[in-house]
Amino acid sequence: MNCRSCGNKTGFLVMVTDYKPLELWEYAGGTFTRYDQKDSGDIETSIQCATCGSDDVDTEGQDTENYSDRPLVILSEGEWEEKTAEFKKEEKEDKEETETKE
Repeated sequence: MNCRSCGNKTGFLVMVTDYKPLELWEYAGGTFTRYDQKDSGDIETSIQCATCGSDDVDTEGQDTENYSDRPLVILSEGEWEEKTAEFKKEEKEDKEETETKE
């Protein structure tokens, strides 16, 4: 995968949502790791760059439609909060760096 906005090739998020995030995918080194909360389903998916937050992502032929065959890591509520906070922290740091450059 490749972010057309910032050129990132290492980290992407796919949010599978209903009324709250149901799954969080981490893409690194050519493989997906899927995280989810117990008893959740999937309604809609969207891909975004974990570095800049852009949704202008070239999937480079990666099959994101048949994601259900990927390994699923079920997280407790605390672990889920920690995992989602990792990406929010990265986004905040990137925004601060961008603002400093301007």
